[in-house]
Amino acid sequence: MRLLSRLLACATLAPILVWLGTLGLTLILAGPMGCRIDEGSSHPCIILGHDLGDTAYSLGMISAWGLFFLAPLSFTAGLLWGLTTMLRRLRRPRG
Repeated sequence: MRLLSRLLACATLAPILVWLGTLGLTLILAGPMGCRIDEGSSHPCIILGHDLGDTAYSLGMISAWGLFFLAPLSFTAGLLWGLTTMLRRLRRPRG
């Protein structure tokens, strides 16, 4: 039961952390690195001699729309996590 609780905790927090990571990378690429990122198309983004335009575009799309897909997953896992925690505490012997 403890392993299930830990797995559900990871399933609750991981999608939010992934989204925050993509948001942070997008802001770094768009801000200090000077890349143009929008939802319309990929634009050249040269960093250290490598074109990261497609990567920046993908990060921007996940940053903009990823929460719509990741939030229900995270919410459902959190609900199951709370339910298993509640059941584990109710089954604990008293006294």
